[in-house]
Amino acid sequence: MKKLKYILIAAAAMAAAVACTKNFEDRNTNPEEATDEMLGWDNLRVGSAFAQMTRNVIPSYQLIGTEEYGSASFQVVQDLTGNLFANYIGVVNTGFTANNIYNITSKAWYEAMFNDAYVRATGSWETLDLYREESPEAAALGDILKVALMHRVTDTYGPVPYLQIGSGLVTLQYDSQEVIYNSFFEELDAAISTLTSFWQAQPGTKILADYDNVFGGDLAKWIKFANTLRMRLAMRVVYADKALAMAQAEAALSNPVGLMTSAADLAALRKPASGAWENPLYVIQYSFNDDRIGATIEAYMNGFNDPRLPKYFTAGADGGYHGVRNGISLTSDYANSALLSRMNCTNNDDLLWMNPAEAWFLKAEYWLRNGDKAQARQCYEEGVKVSFDVCGVSGAEDYLSDAKSVPAMYVDVVNGGNSYNSALSDITPAWNDGADFEKNLEQIITQKYIAGFPEGQEAWSEFRRTGYPKVIPYSVNQSGGKIDTKRQIRRLNWPSTEYRTNSANVNAAISTLNGESSLGAGDNGGTRLWWDKNTRF
Repeated sequence: MKKLKYILIAAAAMAAAVACTKNFEDRNTNPEEATDEMLGWDNLRVGSAFAQMTRNVIPSYQLIGTEEYGSASFQVVQDLTGNLFANYIGVVNTGFTANNIYNITSKAWYEAMFNDAYVRATGSWETLDLYREESPEAAALGDILKVALMHRVTDTYGPVPYLQIGSGLVTLQYDSQEVIYNSFFEELDAAISTLTSFWQAQPGTKILADYDNVFGGDLAKWIKFANTLRMRLAMRVVYADKALAMAQAEAALSNPVGLMTSAADLAALRKPASGAWENPLYVIQYSFNDDRIGATIEAYMNGFNDPRLPKYFTAGADGGYHGVRNGISLTSDYANSALLSRMNCTNNDDLLWMNPAEAWFLKAEYWLRNGDKAQARQCYEEGVKVSFDVCGVSGAEDYLSDAKSVPAMYVDVVNGGNSYNSALSDITPAWNDGADFEKNLEQIITQKYIAGFPEGQEAWSEFRRTGYPKVIPYSVNQSGGKIDTKRQIRRLNWPSTEYRTNSANVNAAISTLNGESSLGAGDNGGTRLWWDKNTRF
């Protein structure tokens, strides 16, 4: 793994930008129309801040001097947390005996997402916030990006500093997760309203297109992404505050632009047309040689005879698809095995943020919770079809009619003693009209889990929220009793640096965390977050 350097480059980028255009108030223009000159106001400064934010929602390739930053950061922020805990990946590096066996604080990896967010991304949002009056659409995009980034942070740690971002204070108070989520909804509501009004007044007008490697300045796609993000967060809180969840879901569904619907809406940080780039998943699996695919997703997709298998994974030497179980005692045999599958990716691939299939599964859950199983089924099946479209494979109709295939038992092809000889579930790809609520919910979340690959942070959050998909448990748990093997890890500890430099606020946050938790207490991996209130598991 490359040496990770936390270097703040936002200030340097901003210092190189063109000075602010003056006298905005003197411009005699129609407030309902944006001229080319208006769209160009301070474009370099605003555009640089916007581009910096997009590069750090999920850490991506960034060259700082001669040091490449993204892949090493992605590994500790994303791969060894969400991807690992969701069992999208399995570790094969024998030196990685920390998160893989719940010995979380033995390495500094647990600190990375927190530090990365506050060092690298929030400063860029502060720059966009300075131009809120002059460039409200750019500021709205910044707000969406801030929520897209910071919901990952609070969903990892629980209470974090949020409301005081941009205050200029050196040490920040921690806000409760309930307060943070309410702020998320308010910010998304305002940002979506701003962008929707602009889009309705000037359809087809692009914003910051030269700096936008996600949607190329297409506001309709940004609005769809924001609505889907709002729907995601609405369902996230459904066990903590159902009324809030349903109200926010309905607000997302009622927006005239709507949610993501097709493969064309896929949200990803794209490889730039020119300049250097690398895909961190490729680097980690093929260059670092640190992990392979996970046992849980392998068991589901093999059992379902899923046509997406060769699109997701490379075949092993025997022609099959084989993953690695987490929470095992690793040997070098795993890294050396030709039987284990890797992710099927290249170093030129884009970096996924959100698959549009997720929008359909979110709607499926919404309708299921509202008692409309017909609508739930329609959205469930559309989600599978869109996922197939994204992958470029056929056979969705046959897959959705399969009422016999169930998840396979996991066979460890390197060490049979690490196999899992129990069926994970009895669900099938075909929707079960006669099933109860929980069984249908399991179907929805399991297909969302498959479609969302390889964005494991979201999959981990959904497992904690719903208990689905049912996953292969760790066989080695060195948490000292703090993390339940059946319930699995619920959060990460706050960074040790926060205890050294912000101790009063961290200690207050422990009380806040305990007050919001429905099970467990203290700054450890077994304490539940505010929204983590599903009492079924």
